[in-house]
Order: sequence, then structure tokens, then C-alpha cells
Amino acid sequence: QLVFSTTVFLRLCYTECMKKTVYHSKSIRNRILFFTLSAILGMCLLISLFSYYIFQHYLQNTLIQSTETSLRLLSESIDSSINDVYRLVRYCQTDSNIAKYIEHNPNPGSVLSVSTYDSFSEECSRNGAYNYMPRIAVVSQEHYLQVVATTYSSTADLAEQIPLLPYYEELLTADDYDFSTGIIADPFHRAGRKVLPILRPITYQYNSKQAGYLFIEVSTDLFTTPLKDYSCPEDSYLYLTIAGHSYIYEDNELREYEPEYNLKEDMSSHSLTGDTQISRIHSQAKGEQILVTTPLNMPDCYLSQSISHAEQTNQAVLFIGILACILIGILSIGIVLMLLMNRMITVPVSHLQSRMKRIAEGDFSRDSSIEWDHELGDIGRGINDLSENVCQLMERRLEDEKQKQDLEYKMLQSQINPHFLYNTLNSIKWMATIQGANGISEMTTSLSRLLKSISKGTSLLIDIREELSLLENYFTIQSYRYGGTIAMNIQVDDESLYNNEIIKFTLQPLVENAIFHGIEPKGCAGHIQIHVGYEVADTTDRIRIDVTDDGVGMTAEKAAQILSSNDDSSADFFREIGVSNVHKRLQYQFGAEYGITIESKVGEYTIMSIHIPNIIFKADENA
Repeated sequence: QLVFSTTVFLRLCYTECMKKTVYHSKSIRNRILFFTLSAILGMCLLISLFSYYIFQHYLQNTLIQSTETSLRLLSESIDSSINDVYRLVRYCQTDSNIAKYIEHNPNPGSVLSVSTYDSFSEECSRNGAYNYMPRIAVVSQEHYLQVVATTYSSTADLAEQIPLLPYYEELLTADDYDFSTGIIADPFHRAGRKVLPILRPITYQYNSKQAGYLFIEVSTDLFTTPLKDYSCPEDSYLYLTIAGHSYIYEDNELREYEPEYNLKEDMSSHSLTGDTQISRIHSQAKGEQILVTTPLNMPDCYLSQSISHAEQTNQAVLFIGILACILIGILSIGIVLMLLMNRMITVPVSHLQSRMKRIAEGDFSRDSSIEWDHELGDIGRGINDLSENVCQLMERRLEDEKQKQDLEYKMLQSQINPHFLYNTLNSIKWMATIQGANGISEMTTSLSRLLKSISKGTSLLIDIREELSLLENYFTIQSYRYGGTIAMNIQVDDESLYNNEIIKFTLQPLVENAIFHGIEPKGCAGHIQIHVGYEVADTTDRIRIDVTDDGVGMTAEKAAQILSSNDDSSADFFREIGVSNVHKRLQYQFGAEYGITIESKVGEYTIMSIHIPNIIFKADENA
């Protein structure tokens, strides 16, 4: 029956556990799958984003550096021509022949005028930028010398017409070259070809006072000729900024451009190398553009080029393709590893579930097939050990049941002896009563009651009424033993105190100690006073029972020794319950604040006080 009930219990436990196990095992697999795939995908996504960001940053920097290098070469070519223009200006401002011409203001056709023109024309033709300067004029107060390309020739009197130009005073009085006019139509050419005017003063030979000026028209070919040979992607644009005027190079010519943003003002502080700067602008026509800008050897003049989006896109597509292949490979490897790990866990768990099912069905034999060489094998060994322990426990339980039946039989036999003893004592009592020996009758009655109280029940707690009754039976026997030389008086302050609980055989050891160690050594009659009353300590109601004797008393050291060690000097059958033992029993039952205290004076008295809580005894709970 025990094996059957245990098997049924294990089967019920297995059924509930398997329901949860199956659910949780599926949940674990799903979680492993979910978290593994999430981790792989998350890692791939992070790698992709990070790699793409690094690649884009690297590609952008590469394109910027490549554009910067090309733009610098282009700007150096343009600067070379500009420097040739500057060199011609310096020649005109420092040449002595031109200075003499300006100072003497000779008429056209004079010897000075012709010689000056010859040297001036020769110097112009030797200049590297001669082809980009269609009109070069040295103007005195009333006359001028002009070197002009045939297609730019005109009959205008430059000495009279140039001062009438709106920008004449501004350019002539500027401290340095002033290109604020930008590229304008040639005022002395009917077709209005685009030129960049330069006006610089020429001073007298021996002082700094202005005597004349130099007028140069720079053709736009100075900029467009190098740009024609410059390789530029289709979606990349070249911009020329001259003193706030913006031009875009399209169809082999410079066209004035009205940007939504000023190229110079939009440039950020970021600089790659030297004076090259990077700016990011946005226009409705061309969208967002990244410009690489490098300065020209002209005040407030810049050459800019936008980064090609097509190159960025083509490189990005190629990189994304390579990255996609790598990520697909990583994802495939991750999935394969995940499936392998899932199989490594799922198969052993299935074997463990089968083993648990067999145990629930009553098969407690050891299964070595689930004891693998890994963590799940440890669980398998634990299940095998558990099944063997359950089997041993069942066998031990059967043995215990058999021993219990034997003990119950022996207890039934042992109950015969106390009943025989009670019946014998009752027979002695009635014989003593018939013969008139009242003392023997009363002593026999008390002993019978005391033995009956000792042998009945196993309750630790009784009420104070029963404890006092036990004490009276014990004292009756002792009073006959000492021939009536000892007396005991019991005083209870309140009838309700009889119903409070106390540990069984608490008072007897204290009264025994008072008789044997207090009154008997005195050698004369003695008195014991039992007082039961209330005591208030720390706002908690407590009961205090004083056992007072008028014996020999004791020292404080002796009192401490009695409470700290068992006093086995008693000769009665109660000798195993000493005062120290009672003190410890009270503290174990009620707490450290309860127990026994001793107050004594040598040669006069001893008071042993019992402190217990005010708790009503409930017989049904302590039966």
C-alpha cells in the first residue's frame, strides 16, 4: 500500500511537472532561438552600420582629398597666369621709360612715345599671360599707350573714357588689387566680351605722387582654358568666386551664378590641408553639396568643386554588396551554430524527460545512458541518485512501520506494570485505613497520585493548579519522612492565577532544594512559603512565584553556581531535574527574560523566584 501510494504521488507530481516542463522546454527553445537570432541580427546590424559609417567617412575623405589635390593643381595653373599679370603690373609701375612717358606726357608719334611703346609692347609679348590680356593700356594725363588684340581693338579715347567708368575711383584708390567689379562686359568692345578689369596707379619717377595709371582687361580665358582640360564628373560642379561674385563653369564658359548661399560665408572652419576648406551647402536646384574650396592668388577669390554623388553612390553600392555577402555568411554560420546548440540541448532534455516519466511510473532503477560528460549529465546523475534515494527511503519507511508496530505492542505490555503498581498501592492504603494507620494511608495515597501524574501524558505545559497539586503530593511524602518537622504554606493572590500555564515539575525541584540544602542542614524545624502573584516589569504582565525557606541560606557565589550547573545531590527519583535545568527549560520555553532568580541571606532565608509570562493554559492545545 505504501509503495502504491508513493507511486501515485510521484505520478501526480510528474504530471504537473511535465506540464510545466513541456511548456518551459518549448519556451526555452523559443527563447534560445529568439535571443540567438536577435543577437546575430543585432550584431550584423551594428557591424553593418558601423562599417558603412566608416566606409562612408573614409570614401568621403578620399574623394575630398582627391578633389583637393586636383583642385590645387588647377588653382596653381590659374595662379601661374595671375602671377604673370601681377609681374606685368609691377613692370609698368617700375619701368623708367614708362615713368618718363607718364611724366612728360608726350604727343602720339613723338620719339619718346614710340620708344616707350616699343619697349612696353615687347615686354607685354614676352609675358606668359599675354594671351589672357586682350587690352593693356598705360594712360597719362592726356594720352595713352595701348597694346590690344586685334579682336578687341576700338577707336575709343581711353584717356577720356576710362575715368568715366563707374568703378574707376574705387579700383584706382584701393590699397591692393580690387576685383569687386567681378567679370563684366568690355566697355570698349561692341560685342561686350567678358573681361576682368584691373586699374593700378603709376607714380612719378622720383616721388610717390600719382602721374598716370595702368588699365588691364583680363579675359575669362585665363580661367576657362585650364578648366577645359580639367576632368570633372558629370554631377560635380566647379565654382569661381571673385570678390563676392559667384560663377559656375558650364558648357566651357563661366556663367554668373546666384547661389542661395554665399560660398565664402558658408565655408566651415574644417580644413584638410593648408588653406583648403570643406563646406556643406544646400540649394533647391542641386540639393545638398559638399564643396572643396581652395583660394586663388587673388584677394577674396576662390575656386570650389562639389563632390560627385555618383562616385559616392557607386562605391557605396559596391561596398554594400560586399558587406551583404559577408553578413549573409555570418548569419548562416550563426544559424548553423544555433541549430547545433539547440540539438545539443534538446536531445538530452528529451532523454531526461523520458527518465522522469519512467520514475513516475515506478521504475527506480539506475539509467546510466543519461549520465553524459557535461552539465546535463550532472543533472542525469542527480536524477539517478534521487531515484535510488527514493527507493531506499521507501524501504526504510517500510522498516520503520514494522518497528513502530513492534514498539506499540511493547508499550501495551509496559502499561500493565504501572496499573499493577497503582492497584497494589491502593490495596496498601485500604489495609492501613482498616488497621487505623492513617499516616501510612495518606502517604500511600500521595505516592500513588504522584506516580500517576508522572506516568500519565506527555504534555510539557500544565496549569498552575495541577502543578501545585503535584507539589502537595510530593511535600506530603517528605513531611512524613522528616517526622512533621517541616511545614509548607501556599498563598495565591488571585483565583485566575490557577489557570495560567507553567512547565510541568517546575516547583518540585525548588522545594526539594529548600528542604535538602536549606532546612535539613539547620538541624531543626523549618517552614516553606509558596507565594503566587502578579509582577509588572517593562510594561509586560508577568507572574512571579516565590519559594521561600527559613533555612541556612547561601552566598551569592553559591546562588550563581546553582543556576549555572546541574545540582544532582538529591537522592530522590527527581534528582535528574535540577534547579539549573528548570531555569534553562523556562528560558527555552518563554524567552531569555524569564527564568529563576535567587535572593538569599546566610543563616536567615533563601527566596527562589520563578518568572513566567501571563499566559492562560489551554488544555486542548497541549494535550
